Amino acid sequence: MKKLLVTLMTAVMVCSLAACGKEQDKPATGNTPEPTQEETTSPEPTAEPENEGGLEAGTTFDSVADFNVAEGQNGPWQYYFSGDNGETFDACGSYDEYPDASVKGWHPWEGSYIGVGFNDNVEGFLELNTDGVSKDFSNQMGVLAFEAPAAGKYVITAKVWNPWGQPCDVFTFKKQDGTVVLSVDMTEIVDNYAYVTPTDVQMEKGEKLYIYCNSTDSSWVSAYIGCTMVYEPVDDSVYTVPEVEEREVKGVEPDFTKEAVYNAYQEFDKENAEGANGVWLYASTTDGADFVPAVEYRDTDYDADEWFSEDGTGIGTVGYLEGEYLEMNTPGSGATMMALGFKAPADGTFTFSGYAFNPCSQSAEKFYAVLNGETVSEFEIAEFTSLPNEYSFDAAMSEGDVLYFYCPSTTEGGWVSAYLSVFVNTAE
Repeated sequence: MKKLLVTLMTAVMVCSLAACGKEQDKPATGNTPEPTQEETTSPEPTAEPENEGGLEAGTTFDSVADFNVAEGQNGPWQYYFSGDNGETFDACGSYDEYPDASVKGWHPWEGSYIGVGFNDNVEGFLELNTDGVSKDFSNQMGVLAFEAPAAGKYVITAKVWNPWGQPCDVFTFKKQDGTVVLSVDMTEIVDNYAYVTPTDVQMEKGEKLYIYCNSTDSSWVSAYIGCTMVYEPVDDSVYTVPEVEEREVKGVEPDFTKEAVYNAYQEFDKENAEGANGVWLYASTTDGADFVPAVEYRDTDYDADEWFSEDGTGIGTVGYLEGEYLEMNTPGSGATMMALGFKAPADGTFTFSGYAFNPCSQSAEKFYAVLNGETVSEFEIAEFTSLPNEYSFDAAMSEGDVLYFYCPSTTEGGWVSAYLSVFVNTAE
């Protein structure tokens, strides 16, 4: 019995070893099996996940440097317009260059000056234009938009400017859900540009931030901005506001209340261009020697009441510039220039004084005053873009003589709208 039990146990052990050997597939060499990969390799640290879309932290999007000429709605920076004060937005459909006005950019349609683009006279900024308060679709305003290429935090940094002292409303930064994240009062940002307070905004991928500046009345507004959006900044330097570069401002604060026997602005004649009703004449010239009376008066739909030459160049009063100035236009050097004439009511010496202004920084150099083919005075206008240049001179005239003022453009195809106030007194 004992012998039988031993025999049975031996058989069981042999079978068990055979089964184990088959299951483990023990190497024929008899060496100990190598440990598995899980046993020999130390766990690697978890890699930092990539930002959505592979966008690196600290990436900066610059509205000026990254301006998209090719496609107005494809890329981070896009170009729209609104007719209801930023409630809804439509894509600008036409990229145009207008060398006569030194501007180029995206517009709602071909031929429109509303929109977003560049003005050659204001470097480092985008120009956003509106043709009057945009609230009932009778006027539109240009809108700059930023579309987030990835979800996350962005920091808005920007410099803004209202160099022409126009009736700007606030610069508004509004998300497409209607949330206003930043607004900047433009009323006093005239003599020089200003930086906005860097502001955080959380955005989802594909979400848009709309940026615009409306007019406060029916007047044209050109507001200027250079904006950057910084994605997930890597340090706090983005919140440091740079120093504004000093800018020399030439000119004087105008006084339109000064006493005068004759005042060109207040006595602007809408009935007759040849002086039949008073001392003022409205004419055109190409050479500063021969003057042709204007042929048509119109109250325009762009807030200008003007006399026009046969080729459509105008002189008159405007509602989009503060102050008692007459606007005098020319479409470029060698082209028709509008001129203001004063007809002497009697023999005598007259004192002419007033202000000359180039608020749009256009290619104008000087105003000229000519009498009987001779230049009796000339005064600078080129650098007087924030404040006007004050002038004064005397001229001896015979009854019926006409003294003309005009301002040429220095650039072929370079449109000029020059502004002039004229007060006339009898010299003592």
